[in-house]
Amino acid sequence: MFERLPVEVVFFGEPFDRDAIIHTLRHLAMRIGWTFRPRAERRIIYATTENPLEIPVREGDLVILSSHDVKKHMTESRAGIPLRGENAERFPFYHPKANDIHQRGWIKADVIAGAHALFNLLYERKNRPEKRDGWMRFTEDWWTAAGFARPEPLSDFWLNSIAFEAEKIGWPRAERQGEDAVSLAPGTVVLTHDVDYMPTRANRGMPRFLRAVLRQLLTRRSAGQAWQIMSKYRKAFFQPVPYNALKSIADEETILGAISSFQFTVKRRHRSDPVYDLRRYYNTEDDLRNLLHRGFEVCLHGSYRAGRTPGQLAVEKIELEGILGMSVSGHRQHYLNFHPATFFPELERAGLEYDMSVGYNDMSGPRAGTLFPFRPYDMEKAKPFSMWEIPFILMDTTLATTYRFSSGEALDHCIDQIRPVEKSGGCVSLIWHQEQLSGLLDPGFDRIYWILLKKLKERGIRLTSGRVVVEEIAALWNQTIGD
Repeated sequence: MFERLPVEVVFFGEPFDRDAIIHTLRHLAMRIGWTFRPRAERRIIYATTENPLEIPVREGDLVILSSHDVKKHMTESRAGIPLRGENAERFPFYHPKANDIHQRGWIKADVIAGAHALFNLLYERKNRPEKRDGWMRFTEDWWTAAGFARPEPLSDFWLNSIAFEAEKIGWPRAERQGEDAVSLAPGTVVLTHDVDYMPTRANRGMPRFLRAVLRQLLTRRSAGQAWQIMSKYRKAFFQPVPYNALKSIADEETILGAISSFQFTVKRRHRSDPVYDLRRYYNTEDDLRNLLHRGFEVCLHGSYRAGRTPGQLAVEKIELEGILGMSVSGHRQHYLNFHPATFFPELERAGLEYDMSVGYNDMSGPRAGTLFPFRPYDMEKAKPFSMWEIPFILMDTTLATTYRFSSGEALDHCIDQIRPVEKSGGCVSLIWHQEQLSGLLDPGFDRIYWILLKKLKERGIRLTSGRVVVEEIAALWNQTIGD
C-alpha cells in the first residue's frame, strides 16, 4: 500500500470555474497518487491575475498562472484554444507576463483550462450547429486551424506538466505498487466490436456482401480486393451464416486471454441504422447468451438519432436490458452522430456508466487530447457528469477507407498509435466491427486484428472490456478527494 500525497488547491483571484478546475485536476491526481484536502503542506496555487508578483507564495508552492482573458475565452469566444510555443511544447492560455517569471514551480500557462476545453469538446460545442446530423470531421475541428496534422495527447501533456514541475521543486513522487497499481499500466486497450450488421439464414449475408463489393470498387478502387471478397463469400456461403463472427471472436479472444465489449443496436429506427432487430433476429438469444456466459460485455449501440433525441438513449437502454435480463453499463453512438452539448446529458439521464464515442471517423488519435478515461463536465449546470468517457483512437474502417492502408501499413499504424498508450500507462479503446472479423469486409483486416492483439499481449498490454476498466478507475477517482 502506498501513501497518497496530500495536496491543497488554493485559489488566488476569481477563476473561470472553481469546480471545473478541481474536477480537471482530479484526472491528474488519479494517475499519479495525489489526494486533494484542505490545509495540506503542499499547495497548488491557481492564480487568476494580471500581475503575478502579487501572488502570496511560500516555499514549495506550485503556481499555475491564469488571467481574466481565460474566462472570457471559455464563455464568449468561438476560437480554438490559443497556443504558444513550438510543436509538442505548445501551451494553452499563455500568461501575458509569463516571460517575467524565471523560478521553478511556476507554470506560465493555464494548462487546466486547456485540458478542460479539450475534454469537453468546447470548440465543437460552440461552433457546430446542434441540429446538424453526422459526425465531426477532423478537418472541421480546431486542430487543423491550429496547425496539427493529427490529434495529439495535449491534455495529458498539459496536466503532466504540473507533475513534472512539482518534482522539480521537491515534491515526492508516489509510485503505485501491488494491488494499488491499477492495471492501466503498462497500458490498457479496451476491445470493442460495433455490431453494425447481422445476417439471417434467409439472406445469408447477401446484402452486406453486395455492399462490401461495391465499397471496394467505388471507395477503395480495388478490383483485386473486390474479387477476394467474392471468392471468400462463395466458400462461406455453404458454412455457418456468413458475416456472423460473434462466436469466433469470443473463441479467439478467449484463447488470447482477452475479453471485449460488443455494442448492439436494439432495432432499426433510421435508414442509417443497422438492419436487424434484436427482438426478432432468429439467433440473437443464443448469440447474446454465449457472449455473456463467457464473460464478454454487451453494450448499447445508440441508434443514429438517439444521441440527439431527448430520452431516446434511456428508452433503448431499457429495451436492451429487457432482452438481456441484466443491466447495461456501456455505450457507443452509432456513426458517432452526436453533439456534445446534448449528448453527455442524455448519457447521464439514461443511467449509462460509460461511453466510448469520443474519437474521429476519419482520423486515428485522441480527439479529446487524452489517452486516459475522463469524466466530462456539465457546463450548463456547472458540475461534473457521473459517467466516464473512454476515448477510442483506432477504428478498422478508418484504416481501410480513409487512410486506404494495405494490411501491413495498417498494422504498423496501429502499433504507432498504441505505443504512446503503453508509454504513459494509458487506457483507450479500439473498434473492430464484428462483420470485419468475418473476413468478408476488407480483405486482410481480420488477420490484422489478431496479429495486433498478439503483439500487444507480448508487450504486456492488457486487453479487456470497458466495464472492468470503469470499475477500477472509479475506485481510484474516489481517492482523489480527502476530508
